[in-house]
Amino acid sequence: MPQPMGVRGLGLRGWLIIFVSLSVVIAIAVAIAVVAIGVFLFVLPVLAVAAALAYVFGRTKSRQRDKPGKSPLIIEGEFRRVDPSEFEQEPPRQN
Repeated sequence: MPQPMGVRGLGLRGWLIIFVSLSVVIAIAVAIAVVAIGVFLFVLPVLAVAAALAYVFGRTKSRQRDKPGKSPLIIEGEFRRVDPSEFEQEPPRQN
């Protein structure tokens, strides 16, 4: 039975090109995965140590003002109660 014109199989060379291309793509993906795992295994302990140091030594400045016996910081000013109808008549001015 004759085959239609222009339709041919890939042949050995075509399958070899597909196999080599697929092998290269898989090799690149495996290399990227190995590098990513290596970086993760290197960075994870560094981040854990940094977090522990920040937990132990990072509180000194923020805890000083929270000590009992110190008076709280009070900002004084003049305040007035605003009625919503004032906004309807005249919107607040922007500084």
